[in-house]
Amino acid sequence: MMSGRAAGLGLAAALTASGCGATQLPATTALREQTPTQQRLDIVDCRAEVGYRLGYNGDDPEVLNVLRHVFVLGTGGAALGGVATGLSPATATGSASEGLIAGSGAGVIAGSVLGIGVRSRFEREWIACMESRGYAVVAPSPAIN
Repeated sequence: MMSGRAAGLGLAAALTASGCGATQLPATTALREQTPTQQRLDIVDCRAEVGYRLGYNGDDPEVLNVLRHVFVLGTGGAALGGVATGLSPATATGSASEGLIAGSGAGVIAGSVLGIGVRSRFEREWIACMESRGYAVVAPSPAIN
């Protein structure tokens, strides 16, 4: 039987291996007379702006973004639950284990809900950002069967 830590690491490794890589964004065409340098800067700037707003890193696979949300909110929930049930920084006494477990569980659930499906929202907001800067998004042609 696998320990909890080994199972968690195995799950994380499997999810990471199944990730598709960085988010592939559609090609754009300048509608105003932007230089190639300005086009590259606008692409990077929109990617960073939207990523910051959504807490999503387009350079990482979607799985890593979900795991990042799960980890951050899980540890934050554990800390809040520990403090709420008696783990005080002033006194190192108290039974905080129930609060740690409940808080981390709630944080993991919230992180999963917030992390899944962010990629499509990231793509939509990136397209809107690029269009607001004077670019047209070129839709890929459908595959020929």
